[in-house]
Amino acid sequence: MKTFKTMLLAVAISCGTALSANTTEPTEPTAKTTSEVVKRAMNKEIANLLAEPNFNVEQTTSVKVSFTVNKDNEVVVLNVESKDVSIEKYIQGRLNYQKLDSKALVGQTYHVPVKLESTLQM
Repeated sequence: MKTFKTMLLAVAISCGTALSANTTEPTEPTAKTTSEVVKRAMNKEIANLLAEPNFNVEQTTSVKVSFTVNKDNEVVVLNVESKDVSIEKYIQGRLNYQKLDSKALVGQTYHVPVKLESTLQM
């Protein structure tokens, strides 16, 4: 049985606010941005969703995750910049269509750096 220490996952998250076009659900053209309070709340939610992976992380890895939020306030993963397919599938599986409590802007694209700490003990 693996201990909690071997499953340690550090997630360093910060959201960007780049806007993207959404042809299926356009948002009103405004200068609205997500507040810092909402970004911090989203960071915590994303970190909790990615905690304790179900596989060993062999080496510390950083990836960038791009996602948007739909009208039901669910995360829709757009891209995971990783060369490791297992990390990509893990992040997509844990985040896609998870409902957020924070009120993100619908249709806005968020870019989140995620750092996965190695779970192997030296």
